Amino acid sequence: MKYSLLLRVFLIYVICSLGSAYAGSDFEVDDDNYVVMLSLDGFRHDYLDKYDAPNLKGLVATGISSKGLIPGFPSSTFPNHYSIVTGLYPGNHGLIGNNFYHRKRGQKYAMKNAKAVTDGSWYGGLPLWQALQQAGLPTASFFWVGSEANIQGAYPTFYERYNGRVPNTQRVEQTLAWLRLPKSQRPRFVTLYFSTVDSAGHNYGPDSRQVRNAVKAVDKQVGALIDGLAKLGLPINLFVTSDHGMDSVLAEKVVFLDDHIDLQQWRGKSKLIPGGALAYFYSPDADLVKRTYAKLRDVANVKVYKAPAFPQSFHFAPSDPRTPDLVLVAESSGYIGLRRAKDQSRVVKGSHGYRPKNNKSMHGVLIATGPSLKSDMTVPAIENVHIYPLIMHILGVSVTTKIDGELSVLAPYLNSLE
Repeated sequence: MKYSLLLRVFLIYVICSLGSAYAGSDFEVDDDNYVVMLSLDGFRHDYLDKYDAPNLKGLVATGISSKGLIPGFPSSTFPNHYSIVTGLYPGNHGLIGNNFYHRKRGQKYAMKNAKAVTDGSWYGGLPLWQALQQAGLPTASFFWVGSEANIQGAYPTFYERYNGRVPNTQRVEQTLAWLRLPKSQRPRFVTLYFSTVDSAGHNYGPDSRQVRNAVKAVDKQVGALIDGLAKLGLPINLFVTSDHGMDSVLAEKVVFLDDHIDLQQWRGKSKLIPGGALAYFYSPDADLVKRTYAKLRDVANVKVYKAPAFPQSFHFAPSDPRTPDLVLVAESSGYIGLRRAKDQSRVVKGSHGYRPKNNKSMHGVLIATGPSLKSDMTVPAIENVHIYPLIMHILGVSVTTKIDGELSVLAPYLNSLE
């Protein structure tokens, strides 16, 4: 079995590197580089060592792998998926949480609100699919944050509306189908997304049997993707990423806000936006903000920050209408609930959103392999904003907008031919 796996991984590398002419007679191959980027939501940096994932481990030997992929703050799904495809920290691209409030709009952005999620005016930066299309390259997305919104006048060339019930098998099959299109239509950049591991981590905790099984399930689909890409005979660079890691939630570290503040005061014009391991507070009442800060400052297992004195790592602009007046963040293994009596049974077994600077459990993974990249190379833990300029470089498109990522971080891992 090990021999078969190594042979398969070696095969994809050789085929991609040499641009093999394997395919049907109606399939036009070419020498242009391609990038397929898969996100494994909630896949923590140490899951490869902790759990059995032979296909992912096989990719490590054929390419580069980081000791950790560091998310921006907050270490949540929407902010960091969008950071990966814009090269910007959340505070700079505007999605500062899965849920947040915008004072000038008088509206809340919520990840479960389809109207907000598909409204391109919420999204800053120039996502990879848009930047590449402006350079004349077709793109595709089988799910990614922002891909179903009209951002600066465009969507990916091909995209799917998010539906979590779509099996991962179907996502892989459609990705391969897009790459079998005639050369003039074939996307040069494709994203796809699996939520399996994240869901198991929340419901059962990162050390659970269920997470082990979820890792095994997504690894099987990674194997199917590897096999399918190998048969295409295209110079494809495969990136496997994750938006964040996962930490266990301990009951003794859970904080319920109604034990410490009057939640009724945070209604109407004052907004309290909960987020699991964090909470945002917005209010035009400066005295309410001051009183709430004083009450939360000495609460165990959380830390409260008051604008404008946020840590630099937040990258929150004081003048931005999305920036909260207060940010409450749980310490490692903590959680923030609203009402003890109502929410105690709803506390999850695993969470994220914590400050990644002091919680390595928030670090995700980066594995990348293909003709543009060196093999069997370990990369130090890096911030996820540096993926964007690398992909742009591989696809031969210049970065024309201001980003936080730097090509110099990952440039040493490019093949000498690049």
